[in-house]
Amino acid sequence: MKNGNMFADKSKILFLSDMDGTLLNADKTLSEENMNAIIRLREAGASFAVATGRVLQATRHYFEPAGIDCPVILCNGGMIYDCKNDNVIWSEYLPEEKSRLMIAELLRKFPEACAEICTPDGIYDVQINDYERHHWKIGGFTAEILKSLDDVPSGKWCKVLFAMPEDSIRPFAEYCLTLDCADSVEFITSSTIFHEMLPKNCSKGTAMKRLAKHYGKDIVTVAMGDYNNDLEMLRLADFAACPSNAIDEVKAACDFVCKSDCSHGAAAEVIEYILNPR
Repeated sequence: MKNGNMFADKSKILFLSDMDGTLLNADKTLSEENMNAIIRLREAGASFAVATGRVLQATRHYFEPAGIDCPVILCNGGMIYDCKNDNVIWSEYLPEEKSRLMIAELLRKFPEACAEICTPDGIYDVQINDYERHHWKIGGFTAEILKSLDDVPSGKWCKVLFAMPEDSIRPFAEYCLTLDCADSVEFITSSTIFHEMLPKNCSKGTAMKRLAKHYGKDIVTVAMGDYNNDLEMLRLADFAACPSNAIDEVKAACDFVCKSDCSHGAAAEVIEYILNPR
């Protein structure tokens, strides 16, 4: 356990939390316990934000209840969005031509997978399946269902999320790395049924470093997450924490492993430690 003295000046703390599996309950709601803890942390002078794989359309409705009014990390590190001023302050986008080629090949090879193409203006689904429909329900958004990848509008593609059965994830991830253009993007598994395509060199970790510069060189970064797509952020943070439901690799990377899981106030447990370190 790192020294609690690092939390002496609460005004220097930037707390970045993953959402699904970490900050949110299993039913994707923000508990009153976590919400009140966030309020106490902010009243103490710290900054609290989220670092999520979600796009803005599936995240915005959580900001006001949690009192989040500062820049947040979206799209697994591909975008930094300023909640207070309602604008994107930094972003990277996929190379569209190469991405289309890879998506087409992946959907051909894995007909059970759905491709969710996310843009600032809309979300588009190709090869819709029940796993993606469930994603709509838990994420609080809908997407436009298209018959063909050719129908997806050109423009700024933030990321592509592939939804599929759990037993397809590993072979899918392995096949991604064999694609001709694989080195032009990043691939990451973000849940037991999701694998994602991100812009090159984008991750929650690199976005956290970029965001920390916004606050100043003396900032203390606290990161919290539960899955593979959180690992780089956790390893780069000054203090890393995870809920008890985190995967073993994440637990091994953390300074603080909660007794609680995401549905029983894990974020509040970490915040309590920050406010009253032992």
